[in-house]
Amino acid sequence: MQNLLVTELLVPSGQLWVLSPWISDIDVIDNTAGQFKTVLPGLPSRWIRLTEVLIELARRGSDVRVLTRDVESNIIARQRLENVGGLGAKPAVRIHPKLHDKGILGDRFHLQGSMNFTYFGQAVNAEGVTLTRDPHAIAETRIAYNALYEGAGHAG
Repeated sequence: MQNLLVTELLVPSGQLWVLSPWISDIDVIDNTAGQFKTVLPGLPSRWIRLTEVLIELARRGSDVRVLTRDVESNIIARQRLENVGGLGAKPAVRIHPKLHDKGILGDRFHLQGSMNFTYFGQAVNAEGVTLTRDPHAIAETRIAYNALYEGAGHAG
């Protein structure tokens, strides 16, 4: 996940979907040695959280769309994504009460599987994920996500 997100920060997708029925502000980029300070200027030498990456991608011009459920455990991540201070774009957070899809879809990849973007999904549970880089499969999934989820639910 770290490599995918660092690549996204270097060359942001035009549209980035993040689907996770349960979502937390998990650590996703290990910047404890400051090795990504040129990619993430201004952030300290520490683990970088998912919301920080998504907000930065939106600021860099990516149309970031986060789809999740309206459950209490998602509140912190949702609030951090929705309450972005300052000027610039922010991720669009949408609620879908029956969401079960999980994954991240960018212009050059689709990571999908059983993993929610939570601590347990990332570090504890035995999850299965598949990374696809096939442009045709990515395009088909983008069409499907836009048909299924664009305008679905309501803004968080």
